[in-house]
Amino acid sequence: MALCSCKPETLDYSVVPEISLISVTQIKNAAQKDSIIQVTISYQDGDGDIGLTDADTLAPYNIGSPYAHNLPITYMVPDENGGYTELLKSNNGQPYGNEHERIPIITPTGKYKAINGEIVVNLSANPAFEKPAEVYFEIRLIDRNLNLSNTITTEVLQLTH
Repeated sequence: MALCSCKPETLDYSVVPEISLISVTQIKNAAQKDSIIQVTISYQDGDGDIGLTDADTLAPYNIGSPYAHNLPITYMVPDENGGYTELLKSNNGQPYGNEHERIPIITPTGKYKAINGEIVVNLSANPAFEKPAEVYFEIRLIDRNLNLSNTITTEVLQLTH
C-alpha cells in the first residue's frame, strides 16, 4: 500500500471522507497468470482524520471490530443466480471477509487539516486460494471519527489462474 498527500492548504471538503476510483491494473506473474490486482483510489477529507497507528487497538479499533481496519475492501464474485455475492471460503462456506487494510495516520500538522491524495493497494488475485474466475471490489474508507466514505466499485475483472 502506498499513500501520498498534497501540501496543506485551505480546502473546502466535507469531514466525511470521499473516495473515487482512479485505476485498476492486473499484474501477471512469470507464467502469465493473474497475481496482483493494483487498485488506485483518490481521497479527500475536510478534517484530515484519516489513519490509525499500531497503538490503536482499543475499542472501537480493536480486532474483530468493523473499525479495526480503515480501508475495507470486499471481494465480490458471481453467484448461482446470475448476480454477485461476497466471496466464500470453500473449506467452510464462510465469507472470505474484507481485504483488511490499515492506513497509517496521514493528518497534516499545522492549522489546516483538510487533505487529499491517492492510495495504492495491492490485492491478491487468488484470495484464500479460491481462484475466482471473475471478481470486482467494493471499497470504503473510514476515518478516526468513524465516518464512512461513499462506496466505490471496480469493474468486473476476468482472472486467469
